[in-house]
Amino acid sequence: MRCSLLLGLGGLLLLGTVHCTSMRPLERVETIPLVTTDLDRFWAAYPAALRDTAHADRIFQEQYFDHGSPGLHDYFRRKYKDDAHLFARHILQRPRYYASARQTMQSVAEQKPQILEAFRRLQQLYPPVRFNSVYFLVGGFAGSTAQPPGLLVEVDGINGPGVDRSELSLVQRNRSVPVTLLPALVIHEMIHNTQQPMDGTLLSGVIREGMADFVAELVTGHPGTNARLHVYGNAHERELWQAFQPVMLGTNPQHWLVNSKEETPDKPCDLGYYVGYKICQAYYEKAADKRQAVAAMLTTKDFRAFLAQSGYEQRMSAR
Repeated sequence: MRCSLLLGLGGLLLLGTVHCTSMRPLERVETIPLVTTDLDRFWAAYPAALRDTAHADRIFQEQYFDHGSPGLHDYFRRKYKDDAHLFARHILQRPRYYASARQTMQSVAEQKPQILEAFRRLQQLYPPVRFNSVYFLVGGFAGSTAQPPGLLVEVDGINGPGVDRSELSLVQRNRSVPVTLLPALVIHEMIHNTQQPMDGTLLSGVIREGMADFVAELVTGHPGTNARLHVYGNAHERELWQAFQPVMLGTNPQHWLVNSKEETPDKPCDLGYYVGYKICQAYYEKAADKRQAVAAMLTTKDFRAFLAQSGYEQRMSAR
């Protein structure tokens, strides 16, 4: 099945195609597997790895990966090329962070009812939606992704009060969210499985990402990790559009997506999410039939026409 590469929680996007996750006709939302057993395995292995850092790779291999879920096996292969030493290095360089975030990460399982309720609301909003398995795991900040086994959701950025984030980079700190936002993050990724592939342009990538945030907000009341972009975006909306418009039909995501290295205290990265969100918001607000507007978003293949129909470009040009 052909679909675009998804933007995971870690912020990876390429304007290309990969295999999509396996999806099946939905019988009941309650049948969707929400797998948290890998989190239990990681936290069982982690103390032993700290006690014996010289053999941490072997400990993680034997106690975490060898007995992991199909989702964890796929993640380990894709993100780390089955290299447990590389994974251990990612984990062990942040001892204060992982020690202080353990309780929050382990509370992910408590969010299962809220996630399933979000799935129900999404199904009501767009009945043809197709769901797939969700695997929650500790990934060493390698990022979430969607692959044939299902959604592979990294929880490393889930934290809260009392967590020591001094070992994190600026963008990792800024992308950190409380566990209560997990339903919005999962809905964002599920939307990528339902919407149409990119056409190769930056415009299509931005609209797809903004659409995932926008629909997640319709379903959960929050756009997820990217709410922080709106503070800067709302203050610089016209300026952002003027910079985006000349490059939107190109294929280079530079400066708009996959640009975490450009995060500064004054300006966030990934502002393409904000631009795409505003286009989708304009389309939705203009539509008389809101449910039909959501269906049109999720089925659109002509992203230039979608932009024109939203009226956003005209609105920005008229100011």
